[in-house]
This record gives sequence, C-alpha cells and structure tokens, in this order.
Amino acid sequence: MVDYSELHVTRTTTVAAPPETVFGIIADVTRIGELSPICKAAWWDEGAEPDQGSAPLEGSWFTGRNEMPGRDPWERRCEIVLVEPGRALGWVAGGRDEGVAEWTYRFRPVGDGTEVEESWRIIRDDERITGLGDDALKGLMTMTETGIETTLSNLKKVAES
Repeated sequence: MVDYSELHVTRTTTVAAPPETVFGIIADVTRIGELSPICKAAWWDEGAEPDQGSAPLEGSWFTGRNEMPGRDPWERRCEIVLVEPGRALGWVAGGRDEGVAEWTYRFRPVGDGTEVEESWRIIRDDERITGLGDDALKGLMTMTETGIETTLSNLKKVAES
C-alpha cells in the first residue's frame, strides 16, 4: 500500500503582478474556470461569498464542478482552511474533517512580481487514493502535475493581461 504522505505535487511560477493582485484572482473561486483544465466552474455556498474585494473567510465553503474526458462531470464541496491575504490561500476538497486532498497557494514578492507556489497533497489515508494500483496512481500524479502546470500558466496569462 502507498504511504499517503508521499502523495504531493508542488510547482511554482513567477507572475509580473503584485501578490495582492494574484491572490485576488485565486481567492475569487468563481474565476477558477479561467485557470484550471479540470475544475470548469466554482461558486460560493449560500452565505459564504466574501464581500466585494474582501478575502474569503476561513471555514467558508464553495463547490467546484470538474470535467475530464472519459468521466462523468462531478461536483465537490471545498472548505477554505487557510487565508492570509496577499500571502496564502488553501482549501480541502471535502472539508477539513473528511476531505482527502488539500490545495494551497502561496504568494511571495520577487522584484516587481510574485512567485506563486501551487501545492496539492493527500492529507489522510483513504482507500480511494492509496488503494489505487501503481498505474492508476502514476496516472493521478501525472494528471495532477500537468493540471497544476496548466493552472499556473493560465494564472500568469490572466494576471499579466
């Protein structure tokens, strides 16, 4: 069986925009369809939408709609678990109590821009992930790496336009 703590991916890119701007794009989960190759749309749960221009609150929930070739579309509720405006944002798909995958973005000023780090990690042992065969697990890791690289590339384009 796979050790779930080994299941993580981190990638970085540098964006020619200030950290607050880049954070604002990611913190507005309704824009995820502009960035992600898999999560095509997201919306805040009723009462969770932050005020215009404000960061989301830790503990807020949103729902993302995902689409992949060869699989029926699916929706997943996510809980915001980390909010440091201009510095970091993170959520757990399924929520901190029952979720399996955590997504985190970190923003660091570099020169006139921002280094953006996107990370994905499995946060608890769950047979749906750790019980995958080697080939399926390698496919999941490759898909996640490619998805993060695409998301960061799209984020760079959006933030710099």
